[in-house]
Amino acid sequence: MKKLGVALALLWCTNVSAGHSVPFKAVIQQEGAPIGSCGAQCVTLSLTGTGHGSHLGALEQAGTVNLDFGTFTQAGISTSTAADGSTFVVAFGGPLIPGPAGSVTFHGNWTVVSGTGRFEGTTGGGTFEGSSNGVSGPLFLDGTLSNPGKT
Repeated sequence: MKKLGVALALLWCTNVSAGHSVPFKAVIQQEGAPIGSCGAQCVTLSLTGTGHGSHLGALEQAGTVNLDFGTFTQAGISTSTAADGSTFVVAFGGPLIPGPAGSVTFHGNWTVVSGTGRFEGTTGGGTFEGSSNGVSGPLFLDGTLSNPGKT
């Protein structure tokens, strides 16, 4: 539960520096697999995916998310890796909306918490939305990055 609180706190403290900010968009086809419990009505999923993002090009995604079906919220952390190996890590969270036959839709906010390579020192954040048929589905990110590509 402490990790969930920390992730949510990060979301509301978006720190965009006074540097060069650019729009960021990504589309990722992601898959989730249960890896444990995070409480009585909470499950932790491993997330993996591939897609395309501005300033990254082709990307791979990996992370974890806690889905709390008691409060219908989600919170997690995810790393996006560009073809050159540069990464940025985001914390995210928001509502989880159950649908028919195990499907869900979701949306919320994301915040960059760290980066490596050409994303070292990058800050930013934005919104996300997506859906899942119970195993996989699309994820759409929209926001801004400050100082991407800075070396």
